[in-house]
Order: sequence, then structure tokens, then C-alpha cells
Amino acid sequence: MTTKHAYVPAALVLAIAICVASPAARAGDSYDDLVAEGHAALEAGDWNAATKAFKAAAKKDKNGMEAQWGLGLVPIRKGDFKAAKKTCKVFTKKSPKSPWSHTCLGYAYLVWKKWGLAQQSFDKALELDPDFALALAGQGHALVIAFQKKKAAGMYEQALAKDPDNIEALLGYAELLVTQDRPDEAAVHLRKAVKAHPGSSRAHLALASALGKGDEAIEHAKRALEIRPGWDEGLLVLGRVQYASGLHAEAIASLTEAVEIQPGFVQAEKIIGMCYFEQGLYDRAIETLDGVLAKIPNLPDAALVLARSHDALNDHEEAIKAYKNAINLDSKNAEPVFLLSDLYYRMGKSTSALSSLELTVKLASDKSIAHKLMGDIYFENAQYGFAREAYEKALDGDMVGVEKSQIEGRLSQIASMGK
Repeated sequence: MTTKHAYVPAALVLAIAICVASPAARAGDSYDDLVAEGHAALEAGDWNAATKAFKAAAKKDKNGMEAQWGLGLVPIRKGDFKAAKKTCKVFTKKSPKSPWSHTCLGYAYLVWKKWGLAQQSFDKALELDPDFALALAGQGHALVIAFQKKKAAGMYEQALAKDPDNIEALLGYAELLVTQDRPDEAAVHLRKAVKAHPGSSRAHLALASALGKGDEAIEHAKRALEIRPGWDEGLLVLGRVQYASGLHAEAIASLTEAVEIQPGFVQAEKIIGMCYFEQGLYDRAIETLDGVLAKIPNLPDAALVLARSHDALNDHEEAIKAYKNAINLDSKNAEPVFLLSDLYYRMGKSTSALSSLELTVKLASDKSIAHKLMGDIYFENAQYGFAREAYEKALDGDMVGVEKSQIEGRLSQIASMGK
């Protein structure tokens, strides 16, 4: 991860993204040119260049609020709470009547999730200017940290009513919608963000992440990396959407680059292991995922793919152990429970299989493939009444992974026996 001092949630990624300045503009030395150059450097992740440009702008206009805000934004983006707090406090002492200065301090407090103090600073900014969209969006961020999501949504909407192109509000609202499992709605806001701020690496990356897979997601992830080359988080998102799109070799290449930039990048290593599984390289998947789980044991998706890799190699005892671990890590997920049931069935342990299947259908009552397997076990043990009941439930379920004709054939066979 690029942040060294504190972890900043994606919803609080501070992305005041101004379109990347043209070569002519970058060559200029006016106040506006220098501010634009500073924001472009921020989007590129070049903190030194951003600081240099904002300092030069501040010398051009000592009363220029955007340059002072930019100087505060550099450590905010870096996740350096102490430096951000110091810089923004100097700003508030210098310009106590400016909403920019108090907003700067509010965003600094967000870096370490000090949402109460952040709200106080944003309140001061809004007392000075009730229409200051950047402060309204900051209040939304603070409310997200405080788990007041409904109020946060309302604050983002207020910010967008004042400034429809405000990227803080667009990104914050979109991230909130993603956490509420509403990615399509999030994508609407993020498309507005990239249209209004085409030079924003974070807007492009957020859109790629919300889309999750497909050509559009890959395109925006790559665009983010064009703006900010060598961005480990950008490479992670690109690798993730490539993996979800079935481009496993491409995903491995992107994620390997991320790990080279940031050694020990566990999230990237995890997806590399999952890609190896999809490629049928089960030994490599096991080696990689064992290493991942040794670093962060609480990763149910990694544990599940590890179990499936052992299963694919017919290493049944290790597979059982890994499936049970995946179940313990995510007790509400029916998939590892079903896969363990299926393994028990293939091992000839019908009693254990049925026990696990009972838990599977408690967790996912519409899982047709689980009801069908129960039916098969009962049928093979001549328990035709239970088999018929299970097959009928299978037909009423989601029918994912099963053939309707096979179930109907079994039901016809049971009926022909008068059972």
C-alpha cells in the first residue's frame, strides 16, 4: 500500500481532481497554472512536484486559498496525519475567516478517522459559507465513519445540489452506494466524475472498481494507471477486474507488478493464487495461498480457493481441513459447506455428506444443487420418499448447476416404482 502512516478507507480517498493541465499550461507560471499543475501532480502521485507547484502558487498570491488548500492536501493524500494537521492548522491561523482553511483541517482529521473533530471543522467552514460543497462532502465522509450512512447520503446530495461536479461528493456517495451493494447506482455517479474530471486517476479507478469486470472496467483502470504510473492500488484494481473478466494471465502480470512495487502486498498475492487455481496450476495456487493465509489468516475467499486446490489434487484430508477453515471464517456462506458435502459424497461418506448438506440448505434454501445431491444420496440408499422430497425442492430452487431433465428423470423413476 502506498499509504504509510494510516489506512484511509476508499470512501475517504481525497480526490480533488482537476483535469490534467495541458503542456502549455504546465509551462506557464500564473497562479492558476501553478495550482492546476499542483493538482495534476497530486493525481499522478508526485507529492514533491505537487508541493513545489502549490508553494510557487502561494508565492504568486499570498491570499490564494486554493494554493494553501493544495499544500494541506498533499499530506492528506499521503495519509500523513501529523503533517496534514500541522499544515492545516497553520492555514486556519492564517485565514480564520476562510471556509477553505477549516475544511482543510476537517479533511486532515479524517485521515485518522477523527470524525467528531472533523465535523467541528466542517461546521465552522459551513458557518462561513453554507454552500461550500467541499465541506458538505467532508461532512458526508465523517458521517460514513460514524456509521450514519443515511445522513451521509443526505449530506452528499446536499453537496451535489450546490456543485453537481464536486468530485469529493461524487466519489464519497459512490463508495457509500458500493458498500450498500448498489454498484450500478455508484457507477452513474462515477461516470459523471470521470466526465467532469477526466484527469482524475482516483475517479477512473473508483469507476473500474464499481464496475467490477468487463472491458469498460479494464479501460478505466488502465486510464488511472496512465495518469498515475506505478500505482500499486491501481494495479490491484486492474488485476482484480482482469481476474473477474477471466483474463487470468493478464491479471497475474498486473498483480505481480503491484507486488514488485509494494512487496508483501497480500491482496495482490491472494488474487494471483486464485488466478493459478483458475489456470489449473493447483500446486502454485496452494503455495501462494498458504503464504497469504500465513500473513493474514482471516481471508475466507483465499481459504476456499486453497481448499478447492487441495480438492482438485485429490488431497482429501487437506481439502477437508481447508474447507472447514473457510466455513469457520465465513459461517454464513453456503458454498464451502456444499463443496465439503460434495467431497464427503465422493469419498463415500454419505452420512457426513448429508449432515453438511442439511447445513447448506439452512444457509441457502434455494440452492438446487444441494437439494439434488441430497436426493441422489437418499436414492442410492433406497430412501425414495426422502429422495423425492429433495428432488422436488431442487426443482423449486435456483436451478444453478443442475439439469432439470435429470431431476425429472429420477422423479419418474421413483414414481414408476410406486414409491
